[in-house]
Amino acid sequence: MMDLDELLRLRGGITSLRVERWVARGLLRPVGNADAHRFEQIDLARARLLAELGDDIGLDDDTAEAVIGLVDQVHTLRGELHLLAQAIAEQPPATRDAIAAALQRLAAL
Repeated sequence: MMDLDELLRLRGGITSLRVERWVARGLLRPVGNADAHRFEQIDLARARLLAELGDDIGLDDDTAEAVIGLVDQVHTLRGELHLLAQAIAEQPPATRDAIAAALQRLAAL
């Protein structure tokens, strides 16, 4: 975990005002109260992405928020697909073969 000062040092272009705005919008989710926010690595990654979307690509806050929402959805879907793959892998061979055949049939439609 890192505090606000550490977060600001790790990426140029990120200001405390921007971080406060991202926290208010729910784009960063620090632990602790506003006087002593502590940020996890995921917050650093999100702050870097938000800064790149704004500074390098020129997206406004609303559009950047939409992009972050889509990234979150992709992350969630990947996790769900991973669980589904694990559940399929635990099935008997005949069941796995039937699922594979169904996937091939559906993909051909």
